[in-house]
Amino acid sequence: MPHAVEAALQEELRRAGLPCRGAPARLLSLMRGAQETHLTLPEAADLAAEAGLALSPAELARHLETFADHGLIGRVPTTTTELVFDTVPGPHAHLVYEETGQVVDLHVSADTLLAMVRDALARRPDGVEILVRFRRDPATGHDGPKESGERD
Repeated sequence: MPHAVEAALQEELRRAGLPCRGAPARLLSLMRGAQETHLTLPEAADLAAEAGLALSPAELARHLETFADHGLIGRVPTTTTELVFDTVPGPHAHLVYEETGQVVDLHVSADTLLAMVRDALARRPDGVEILVRFRRDPATGHDGPKESGERD
């Protein structure tokens, strides 16, 4: 891994209050360097094993959950109960195909996303489900300010 990339990952871990060396740093580096951006727990375990990173399933799950809780990776809503982690940490939209389980990143403007949703609903009005997720701010631990009249 180039030194600049390694330094940037270490800084992200440091800002999140996590160890910036050892297994956590190596795991995050592996996740970010993976060709596939959406990984299940078994796929992440395979990735770690192939790189010679020895982690128990519980340790691996704990690290991934911690990374997700701190906004270093994302969690992808899917059509199954299996956890899927997203190595692209910034907010972006996804298409999830129920039949194949395929998850596709959409890095598009809000206008383009709305046009895609309108088109999908026009083509398959009873075959499209929309999920809007309000991401938790890792710095504050909540979804943002409450709207007037909104209850906990």
